[in-house]
Amino acid sequence: MAKMTSPPTGVKVRMYRQGHGDCFLLAFAGREGRTKRNVYVLIDCGLKPGSEVHEQKIEQVIDDIHDATDGYVDVVIVTHEHQDHVNGFARKKNRKHLFDKIAFGQCWLSWTEDGSDEQANALRERFRDTLVTLAYAQEKVASLRNADDLAARLSDLLGSEIGDEGQPVKPGEEGLTILEAFRAEKKVNPLRAASELAASAIEGITNKNAIKYLRTQSQKPPVFLSPGSPPRSLPLVKDLKVYALGPPRDETLLVDLDPAGGEEFHLALSGRNQPLGADTLGFSQAVTPDAEESDGAQPFSKRYRIPKDTILTRTVPAMPAEDRMPQEARLDYLRQAYGGKDPEESGEDQQWRRIDEEWLGAAEGLALRLNNEVNNTSLVLAFQLPKTGKVLLFTGDAQRGSWIGWSNLEWTDDENRTTTTRDLLARCVLYKVGHHGSHNATLNGTSADDYANLGWMARGEFADEFVAMIPANTTWALGKSKPWVHPLPQIEEALQRKTRGRVFRSDRDKIEKPDKSVMSKIEWQVFKKRCKETTLYFDYTIEDT
Repeated sequence: MAKMTSPPTGVKVRMYRQGHGDCFLLAFAGREGRTKRNVYVLIDCGLKPGSEVHEQKIEQVIDDIHDATDGYVDVVIVTHEHQDHVNGFARKKNRKHLFDKIAFGQCWLSWTEDGSDEQANALRERFRDTLVTLAYAQEKVASLRNADDLAARLSDLLGSEIGDEGQPVKPGEEGLTILEAFRAEKKVNPLRAASELAASAIEGITNKNAIKYLRTQSQKPPVFLSPGSPPRSLPLVKDLKVYALGPPRDETLLVDLDPAGGEEFHLALSGRNQPLGADTLGFSQAVTPDAEESDGAQPFSKRYRIPKDTILTRTVPAMPAEDRMPQEARLDYLRQAYGGKDPEESGEDQQWRRIDEEWLGAAEGLALRLNNEVNNTSLVLAFQLPKTGKVLLFTGDAQRGSWIGWSNLEWTDDENRTTTTRDLLARCVLYKVGHHGSHNATLNGTSADDYANLGWMARGEFADEFVAMIPANTTWALGKSKPWVHPLPQIEEALQRKTRGRVFRSDRDKIEKPDKSVMSKIEWQVFKKRCKETTLYFDYTIEDT
């Protein structure tokens, strides 16, 4: 493997093709004193297990990053703590991190990872509480008969949040739930309070360990970026500016997930801004141990509740029904109707009357919403080249609320010149497509709309150079038990039109030459000279001239 070199001006972007996940290495031309040297930026490193392209391993990607950078990355950036963005950083062999052979100068993170930020702490606490509830649900689903499909889907969704501990080993093999994996690894005291166990399990998960590792591995303290804050510079790269666009600080926008009306490329399947209603609150209580002993957010008033054990284990008094007290008669009826008498003794099976397992159907919806909310905490960055002002936009998996949040941002420099988000997107020549091209991570629209969208990008002289990169393995995504439409065909078609065919996708070995009516032979030749297509990665060079 060879060292990755930057162009004399501009940047070379390497998109790794490990599978359904993000990993980008950028090389800029820098100067240390009188010596020219490459400056490297690494954005994310992860993939969904089983989604590998060409059966490549994340170890090959890490080896290439080492060789390409001579073992030193100036800035490592994590957009958000999802498995397909960070689990490469947690990968170990013989108990040693594979990234130990690479040194990092700085680590850039979103404001949501800042432990001194009160809003960030409150947000993380809410996410953790939801994960604790889902951890209990995963255990209960795993114990059910005829719930394999739900168990697989829930495990898959939880895998995004917690990392590899949440995944079944292989299809058809028995995997561990979050709590089982934690108990096995930590040899937890079985008498430990269940709530404490779940909280500790969440704190010990792969994704969080990956970010913790990067923060301790970096030579300088972490940098936390907020939208609208003054643009950052890269070490040793003169006049290059990095603008933070997201995630938003507005909590309403943080939970605003799905586009609507003219913002969408198709009809979204679920409404946006749906509050957590009584069904979700009741679900939380249903799966959480000892919920019956606390009022919490029970869906029914206390005076209408009868503890389950009272019905399922209480012995019916041996007296005629007409002689029993009213309360005893009611309990007798409930036990006979819903208690699930032993079918071998009675010839009846009343289990179908009970709703114990029906609560668990809400687990999948809650896990999906949590996935999307964490996506919306993605760090969104716009890299502006110094000479031409060309922009590279990396959105992580940001969703609708984040796009709306960065629409009206502006920055004023020391010379009283103002730069707006609209200005930056108009000069965008490379777009890292959000969330593998999913329906809610790229907004539709025109340049005249008052919200940021695809139509704002690559305007005027910059339109002829626009390219897009989609980290996705569509065959794998569509082959899941509950398919992910990644990328959405309507979004990919719009990108194909806007880029005139210059769309890189992880699971396609090369970009096909467009029709001559779309791009001339000379334009195609110029584009191909800027590309390098291998089974491990795509390289694309953007010149700042």
